[in-house]
Order: sequence, then C-alpha cells, then structure tokens
Amino acid sequence: MTPKEQCEVLLDKLLPFAEDQMKKYREFYPFAAVILMDDSVELTGSYDGNEHPESKDVLADLIQIHKQLAAEGKIKASGIVWNAGVASADGKPTDAIIVSLEHKDDYSVIVGEPYKIGLFKKFTFGNLFAMEGKHDVFKLSLQAWRCAPADSGQAQLPSSQRVIVLSEKSACI
Repeated sequence: MTPKEQCEVLLDKLLPFAEDQMKKYREFYPFAAVILMDDSVELTGSYDGNEHPESKDVLADLIQIHKQLAAEGKIKASGIVWNAGVASADGKPTDAIIVSLEHKDDYSVIVGEPYKIGLFKKFTFGNLFAMEGKHDVFKLSLQAWRCAPADSGQAQLPSSQRVIVLSEKSACI
C-alpha cells in the first residue's frame, strides 16, 4: 500500500466514529489512531486524570504521544481527529470534523468534513475537503528537504516555510 492508501485506512476508521459521536453527543474530545509497523490499526488516547480537560490539551497530548511513537519507530502512520470551526468554500464560518493524517514516508494531509445541525438536532455532513498537512508527527526525511549552500542565494523561501540551518554553509527547508 502507498502512504496515501494507508492514511485512507485510518480515515475510514476515524471519520465514521467522529460522525457517530457528533450525532450522539454533539461533541467529542480529540481522539486518534495509528498504523503499527505490522500494519495493524490501534486507537490511541490521552488521560491526565482530569475528567474534563480542555480539547486543546488533549490534542497536544495526542500529538506528543504520536511523535514519541514515531521517534521510536513503532508506527507507520498517524491519524488525529478533532472538531473545529473553519471557513467554508464561500467564506462563511462553519463547523467541521478535522482529521490530520501523516505517514512516515513524507505524506501529510488534513481532511475536513463540514457539518450543520438542523431541526431536531439532525446532522448534515458536507463534502470532504483536503489540504496539505503540517508534518507534526513525522519529521520530513532528508530526501524531502531541498538543500542549497547558504551563500548561494538559492535558498529563497516563501515566508511560510521554515529554514533549518545544518551548518554555516548549508540551509534546508
């Protein structure tokens, strides 16, 4: 399977559960799953003893847990789900289920599913949208970095990209 296909496996496990939680409870805490090196899928969670944690704290904990698992070489892919307000295609604010998917082989995507709560608490889910992910869990491999000598003028980057200086003589994005 390709990295994209493996991330789609996670999406197929995570998104229906998030939809179900929204229909039943109108909210959910962030939750996550990983694909282990043997291709099995496992749910991951975070608990710090607080029965009512802030969602942003749970999300940060899940990212840290997945980073640790990735650094230890225990996972191939990561999927983390949360609920957020986003701008719709027409620029209007809407709520959406957000799924951040990453693979160790330099694949990262964020998938969103907008929703509306109508009469009698009926949920209507919109079309999925996707955008490039952030690579929060897996660091980009050296093959993904574009390097140039620091004094060559070739390391011209858009302001949105970070520069990692490996030495005084080279810079990579």
